[in-house]
Amino acid sequence: MPEDDVSGAVSDAMEEDEQAAMQRLQEEIGRLSVADHVLLMMHSLSSLAIERLGVTPESASRKDLGQARLAIDAFKALLGVLEGRRPAEEITGHRAVLSQLQMAYVGALEGGDPDGAGEGS
Repeated sequence: MPEDDVSGAVSDAMEEDEQAAMQRLQEEIGRLSVADHVLLMMHSLSSLAIERLGVTPESASRKDLGQARLAIDAFKALLGVLEGRRPAEEITGHRAVLSQLQMAYVGALEGGDPDGAGEGS
């Protein structure tokens, strides 16, 4: 079998594997409730906010206070959507995360860009 045929067969097999994995992922996602999707989005947004706040040495080069604020505001909006739909203790935990993100944002503002407007808004 020529080298081009081998690489083509490998590429086709990888594409089939990726398609099968995507199909399984879509099926898994389809079984989740909308509230669970919202929670996953909130988790993603909190991670993005921390990353964009540049609070760790690893994330300092990706600091973008405009993007951090957008992630925090979106987290807050989604939290409001979940209130009354999730257990109170769960909401309390998410409110604590929101407070920590907001305090970290204020700390980042005090340490640099006074209004966050100069960065990737």
